Amino acid sequence: MESPAMKVIVTLGVVVIVILGVTSVGLRWMLHGAGSRRTVAEQGKSPFNGQRAFEDLRTVVGFGPRVSGSESLARTRDYIEQELKKAGLTVRQLPFDADTPLGKVKMVNVVGVVEGSRPEVIMLSNHYETKRFSDFTFVGANDGGSTTAWMIEMARALGAKREGMSVWLCFFDGEEAFKQWSETDSLYGSRAFVKHLRDEGTLSRVRAEINVDMIGDCYLGIKRDRDAPMWLTRAIWDTARDLGYGAYFLPFAQDVTDDHIPFRQAGVPAIDLIDFTYGQSSEEHLRNWHTANDTLERVCADSLQVVGDVIYHALSKIEAAAD
Repeated sequence: MESPAMKVIVTLGVVVIVILGVTSVGLRWMLHGAGSRRTVAEQGKSPFNGQRAFEDLRTVVGFGPRVSGSESLARTRDYIEQELKKAGLTVRQLPFDADTPLGKVKMVNVVGVVEGSRPEVIMLSNHYETKRFSDFTFVGANDGGSTTAWMIEMARALGAKREGMSVWLCFFDGEEAFKQWSETDSLYGSRAFVKHLRDEGTLSRVRAEINVDMIGDCYLGIKRDRDAPMWLTRAIWDTARDLGYGAYFLPFAQDVTDDHIPFRQAGVPAIDLIDFTYGQSSEEHLRNWHTANDTLERVCADSLQVVGDVIYHALSKIEAAAD
């Protein structure tokens, strides 16, 4: 009979062997995201159409770099408004002047309203501009583009009216820093929108804020937002599991400063859905993120479909938990 000490040694040996095996074939997936597992979605799980969203993305990327204040961003904004109105939504453009390290820059937030039967609001948000680079052409297919297209298609999936809380689809200008990321040089649009809601007295209507960013990566792996309310995380992660997409909504947590932060600071329950490993590894992320490599070829319709299916079905759980 083995002694307790021998059992511990044997057990530790097995654990080491397992860990070494995991390290050689799957530790990068555990740490960084879906790794070599290319995203695969199933059709027909919701009215959301990932392929149609991808065609919107093709249009958006075709406008070129979409920096704040540019003509290409104005064209993008017009396209967003056009498609949201086709879906039956009421659309508002909310211009504001942002104080940036480069001086005042005119920016515009866009809000599409899915009218609910209740006055409370669930917000979906993203940023639709791209970061400014002078030494290469940055079209931001994933970073800024994927979520812009995703939001347009979500408007079609939800339609003009719904039972329950209203849904606001908020396209924020000026998420990216102009020089060095800081509390004052970043998140211009979301900070301005929180101020707008406070000024008009409607901030208290917002019961949940879900921000999406960089969700088009072909190797989708969304980590938990460490500081998000557990009820909000659970509504989304449980939905992903129930739909068979649990592999893309990971159990690991991270902290990312994004457009959800001004709402969290204002007391609104908020969560950030971001795949912040762009590609199959952290090394590939560095080659893709904020580089000329962030192009249409590295974004997949299946990833847009997965996130679309999950959020579409999670809305009812979020609404029930927010009451």
